[in-house]
Amino acid sequence: MQLLSICLSLCISQALSAALLDYGAPWTAAAINQYHSQDELGQYYYGYSSPHASKHEARTADGVTHGAYSYVDAHGQHQHVAYKADAAGFQLTANSLKQQPIAETAEVAALRAQHLAAHAEMKLRLAGKSTALNPVQDTPEVAAAKVAFFKRFEAERRRNELVAKSRAQAQQSLYVYQPNNGVIYKLIKAYA
Repeated sequence: MQLLSICLSLCISQALSAALLDYGAPWTAAAINQYHSQDELGQYYYGYSSPHASKHEARTADGVTHGAYSYVDAHGQHQHVAYKADAAGFQLTANSLKQQPIAETAEVAALRAQHLAAHAEMKLRLAGKSTALNPVQDTPEVAAAKVAFFKRFEAERRRNELVAKSRAQAQQSLYVYQPNNGVIYKLIKAYA
């Protein structure tokens, strides 16, 4: 049993040393670089580089994002990928891609056109230059609530008018004559 555990530990140590030999010594701090910058306009730049991999990405004020990354794959091949995302979509170029880009279907093209038109309209609205302002349509629930509100509003308006008339009539002057002292009193009835 001890012989088996010794053989097993020797095999594991050989496998670990082989892995260290394949990838080399750990990187030093001087071999790794990174940076990051951004501003209040939404622009940013960031990236890093090391002996076996790197990445760099930037976004400009117009919303275009572009970048690249590279690495050494499991076969020791250097792989490089560059990309760009803008109004035309996400474009990718890589030295390892062997397929043609996928063509846009008619449905996707129609949805893209609809989205871009809505985006352009919203930009015009924000700038105050839109000519196609459509009012918001009420749902059936909202329309029913509006009808109920205005019926109640009109009923309350009529009730207030009647109350005001009755108060005006109730505040008319009333004169009372008292014959024993010969005085005429003016009484005012006030009803709340």
